[in-house]
Amino acid sequence: MTMIKRLEILPTIHQASKFLLIFFFCVATSWAGPNIGGNKSEKIQDEMEAADVLKLSSDSMNLRQMQTRKYETNDQQKILQSAVGLLQDDGFTIQEIQSDLGIVLGSKNREAVETGQVAGAIIVAVIFGVSIPVDKEQLMNASIAVSEAPSDPNSTIVRVTFSRLVWNTANAISKAERLEEPEMYQQFFSRLSKSLFLTEQQL
Repeated sequence: MTMIKRLEILPTIHQASKFLLIFFFCVATSWAGPNIGGNKSEKIQDEMEAADVLKLSSDSMNLRQMQTRKYETNDQQKILQSAVGLLQDDGFTIQEIQSDLGIVLGSKNREAVETGQVAGAIIVAVIFGVSIPVDKEQLMNASIAVSEAPSDPNSTIVRVTFSRLVWNTANAISKAERLEEPEMYQQFFSRLSKSLFLTEQQL
């Protein structure tokens, strides 16, 4: 293999390494489950595949644009440090930092009780005498990938993905989903821009 071909393959290997790291993080956190109430994930693989969180939707291009911004700086370490600070400010525990790959992974536990869902379960219990599990707690995951912008070594691409796993009162996973609310991503990038004193560019 010539040196030119080797150089062409390296970026592809680098991007593949990032994807695999994020994928295994989602799988690992699904098996770990929330720290509240002990081990709740012994049957997770049978109930739901964590890979579903990473599946592309029909409007994946719009989703990618929502999750991605370009910054006119090649200081990737500074961006990583700012991203870590933002996640910690939001209550995330940093699970992994791979500076050489430009990857930050974090997670946090939160309640997932929904008033409407609880009210519906109560009505069903009263009328039919049947107890229905309702959502109780959730594990929120955040993954951030930082890399050099294609054909622009003086700029950096930042992509963030938020997802969650929800457990119900029967200690079973009721939801495994990617979070796609635009406001969540807009707020993250706005705060990141202020932290870096830079203006982000939507792709």
